[in-house]
Amino acid sequence: MDYTISRLARSLRTAVSLLLLGAAPSMAGDINASYLFNLSDFDGIIPYNAARTFVDEVRGEVYVATSGGLDIYNPSGMLTFHVDYDRELGGVYDAAVDDSGNILLLTNKKGDYGIVTCNYRGEPLSSVALRHVPPEFTEVRPGRMIVRHGEIYLIDQGGMLVVVVNTDGEFVRAYDLGALMLVSDDHRADAGVEGFTIDREGHMLFVSSSFGKAYRGTMDGVISAFGRRGSSAGKFGVPGGIASDRNGNLLITDKLRGVTMIYDKDFRFIKEFGFRGTRPGNVIVPNEISVDPLRNRVYVSQMRRRGVNIYQLSYSD
Repeated sequence: MDYTISRLARSLRTAVSLLLLGAAPSMAGDINASYLFNLSDFDGIIPYNAARTFVDEVRGEVYVATSGGLDIYNPSGMLTFHVDYDRELGGVYDAAVDDSGNILLLTNKKGDYGIVTCNYRGEPLSSVALRHVPPEFTEVRPGRMIVRHGEIYLIDQGGMLVVVVNTDGEFVRAYDLGALMLVSDDHRADAGVEGFTIDREGHMLFVSSSFGKAYRGTMDGVISAFGRRGSSAGKFGVPGGIASDRNGNLLITDKLRGVTMIYDKDFRFIKEFGFRGTRPGNVIVPNEISVDPLRNRVYVSQMRRRGVNIYQLSYSD
């Protein structure tokens, strides 16, 4: 009996220690994230504020979309090129890169949305308008664009709508995320989605800060949600961004708690990293996140002109 009580006491102390440390029990295929450096030029860290980042997996380059253009970084995190947006294109809301290395711009000119293909220097090559979009989606106001598997996802985060077109701008399919999430029309304007991306298997990934949850959706429109509000490890305060690694693990930033959480593909919490602070590797209000699954690198942008942190993922398997 005394032996059993002693074992229980040790187990309880271990569980409490793990909770206080903000960690989860070690699992098979455990992941570690080590801080490397920030996106920089020869003068030092670039003080981005809540930057939108995306990765060219083929070439290992990292893109930062700004209001005036695109900054392109090599795999070492050094600025190599800046692209200024052509004013003749109208408003440029987002950018992406295709498998050939061409830059795609989401534009709006005189109320009409289109997709402009540019070469690697940002020089326009061709443009297409959106065609044959169903009436129920013609009011979409996309502010984000993702390119995956030859398809272009245009996301209206405030309206909770997604329109998918091919490279010719031809309508393929669409999703009403608000309806799939069972959000009433009265609450849709206050809900919205954030951090939308597409993983390597074609799943839609996004978060809702209003509901304090993360979501994964299939191409068939089946939505799964997870996450619970709280201040302890693995709980959601204000989720800001989401991405996935090579194994389908989900990485979610939390703007309120100041961490990046890692969940496995079955929505089980593994651990978190980053943590609020001003030392190298710490974060202040982390939001957008991108993952390079080929090089196992994570790019976390943050507020207060803290720039973009880069972490290296390592796996025990």
